[in-house]
Amino acid sequence: MKRLVCAALAVLLLLSSSLTLSSCGGKAPKIEQIYDRVVELVEASHEINTVFYGAGLPVYARDSLYAEFSHLYYNFSQNGYEIVTDYAKFLTIHDIKTAAEKVYSKAYLEEVLYPMAFEGHAITGIGGVEVAMAKYREDEQWIYQSEDAQPLYAGMIVYDYSTMKITRPSNAKACYVTVNAWNEDEPQAVRSVRLRLTLGDDGNWYLDSFTGGRL
Repeated sequence: MKRLVCAALAVLLLLSSSLTLSSCGGKAPKIEQIYDRVVELVEASHEINTVFYGAGLPVYARDSLYAEFSHLYYNFSQNGYEIVTDYAKFLTIHDIKTAAEKVYSKAYLEEVLYPMAFEGHAITGIGGVEVAMAKYREDEQWIYQSEDAQPLYAGMIVYDYSTMKITRPSNAKACYVTVNAWNEDEPQAVRSVRLRLTLGDDGNWYLDSFTGGRL
């Protein structure tokens, strides 16, 4: 499973770097035109990243007193999954998607985040093909989270927005920014991070690259 988790992260990073748009005309926005939007998106992404690749949503553990007392998993048909609690912020896959679509671009969601979270995936490695179940399932009653879903990272990245700069090859439809950042448990190890944003059909900018993980 550890090998599978590492391979999944590698696929995530590979797909992230390969999502490119065809060349289009128009000047790139100025930093003052996009600065507040970048801050808004990156800060909002922390919660979304946790749902997709972090600890996920709170669940009723199979061995919890509540589950035993309520016979929650008696005659349970969703093997390999646990029930997401009623007090989770997102209670349906639609809820998760609605929140994610306010942060990440449509292309990034459909090509990277959604398949791994809601469809499952197969990864070919040295030992052959390994299959990972979708992180989330749902039916008319509950949303379920995979028991095997391992966080791909712990902690989060801290961004120093005062260092934000627009870099090439930015244009009117796709914008690249660099910003200094560090892992929250390694404040002394500052690195320059490059983020990609694309302009949505609604005229707003959205993240087109991942903001989580570890640097």
